[in-house]
Amino acid sequence: MTKVDLGYFQAHYDEELDAIVETWVTSPTSEEFRTGMNKIIDMMAHYKTGALLGDTKELGALSEEDQQWSFTDWLAKALEVGYHSFAVIISPDIFAQMSVEDTLTEVQAKTTVTIQYFDDEEKAREWILSTRKEASA
Repeated sequence: MTKVDLGYFQAHYDEELDAIVETWVTSPTSEEFRTGMNKIIDMMAHYKTGALLGDTKELGALSEEDQQWSFTDWLAKALEVGYHSFAVIISPDIFAQMSVEDTLTEVQAKTTVTIQYFDDEEKAREWILSTRKEASA
């Protein structure tokens, strides 16, 4: 389970970060979105990590149904496997940004998941590494 490549979605475990790194390559259908998101849960459980670095630049805007599914079904399962932090690389497209941020704002308000937004992967990686250092201090 080292890597997942579904064409529209890719994910791998990054040992240095102790995190799952996921990239949306193209804007997915609802079914594709849910399949990719469920792969993230499988990988978090397998690698026993709750940290996620997500490149959502190509994700596009999510439907209301997918936003709701993310916040209810997916989030409950993710929390069960230890989901605790998410470094999000956001799209420059304002509608895609709003879609992702709407869902994640609700997550932050109702859970202990820490979420930070970035415009490039290097800054996101640095943040995840800093959260690991804080947790071990």
